[in-house]
Amino acid sequence: MFVPSTRLIWLAGIVGIPLMFGLGFSGLDGMTLALAGAVVLLILMVDGMRSLSLLSQVSVELPETVHTTKSKTFNLEAIVSGLNNKTSCLRLGLPFPRALEAAEEIVQMSAVKKPNSGRASWKVTSLDRGHHEFDVVYAEVRSYWHLWDIRRAIPVKCEVRVYPDLSREKHVLAPLFFRRGAMGTHQVRQLGKGREFEQLRAYLPGDSYDDVYWKGTAKRRFPVTMMYQVEKTQELHVIVDISRRSGRPLEASSRGVDAAYERFLPRTQCERFIQAALVLALAAEQQSDRFGLTVFSDQVHTLLPAGSGKAHYTACRDTLYSLEPRPVSPDFNELFIHIGNRLRHRALIVVLTDLGEPWLSESFASAIGNTARRHVMLVHTLGSREFQPLFASNSTIQHADDLYAKIAGHLMWSDLQGTSHQLKQAGVHLTSSVQESLIADVVTSYLNTKRRQLV
Repeated sequence: MFVPSTRLIWLAGIVGIPLMFGLGFSGLDGMTLALAGAVVLLILMVDGMRSLSLLSQVSVELPETVHTTKSKTFNLEAIVSGLNNKTSCLRLGLPFPRALEAAEEIVQMSAVKKPNSGRASWKVTSLDRGHHEFDVVYAEVRSYWHLWDIRRAIPVKCEVRVYPDLSREKHVLAPLFFRRGAMGTHQVRQLGKGREFEQLRAYLPGDSYDDVYWKGTAKRRFPVTMMYQVEKTQELHVIVDISRRSGRPLEASSRGVDAAYERFLPRTQCERFIQAALVLALAAEQQSDRFGLTVFSDQVHTLLPAGSGKAHYTACRDTLYSLEPRPVSPDFNELFIHIGNRLRHRALIVVLTDLGEPWLSESFASAIGNTARRHVMLVHTLGSREFQPLFASNSTIQHADDLYAKIAGHLMWSDLQGTSHQLKQAGVHLTSSVQESLIADVVTSYLNTKRRQLV
């Protein structure tokens, strides 16, 4: 297609309209005026139709996949081929989604050393995580006489993957990545005993009856004790809830946040759960453990078996980065039936969910029983700084509205304590964290559980 160029608009406004009025008042007959108008239209049509083929041979190639992180700025480059002398001033435009902010949506192509080729680049800032695709790029060039702008939609195939930003969690990630190899090694007391069988030996006074191998004792006709060693590789399985409660907005951070970075902060509980799951995957890799992942809402959407290595972490990240909350209630019965059928070996299971409604906590407590007997269960929820006892030391009441708000926070705190006590009887540890400390609390619970050899 072609549209009037800026030159044509200026010519029509400055020359064409005054000329038409001048000819009209000069006394010329209508036939002469019609002939002059026809000549002008013919010139315009010839230039436009002749220039339509300028972009017929032009092709644009974008990178097939672009990997970036939320809040980061990257360059999206396009390679243009099939150019000629008339298309050297080509302009390109991309329809950027709201989650990708471009400094300029329309850019001018620059020449390269390769003949009949060019290059264009967009400086893009990723505002939100997710999956974005470009299937068309718009090209524009001036016609032969610069009276029209020739435009064409060129099909392309480009995928931009924006992953969650973990750079703000330096206080959690730093201890994981700066304790490597033999540098700075130190002894850490290991609580409990290992669960991995090592060997048999004769019974010695003081051995626990729980460690006596009774079948071997009957066969050998003298007491035999089983020896265990600390397991070097264990299974960590993270369950992420993306039901309707995970779409609740996060409360404002109590820490000082740079105003320029404020728009990149996570907005919902789902985003915070995704960040916590990815940091746990990094922690498991650093601890030489195997990491598994489950995503659910009213049904189980994804279950990745436990694994390790860079390829497995990439698979987990690709599963998590584009998740969005779903407007459904969670089905815990379906979840734990699925977990019981798929996880055969004892593992540490970390559940990231929201039990803020009484019926949700009751449903969770009734469904987790069988799973809690086979595995070690840790449940982490996002609470609020307002959930605290009514007469806490930092409570300040100045108005009647403050009193009602404190009573509401006390009731929520009381319900949370009741849920925690009920789950504790089933062997499940519940932790409620504010959004700033969720990731640190999750990693600390995992490391403490591993240190105590509870798995």
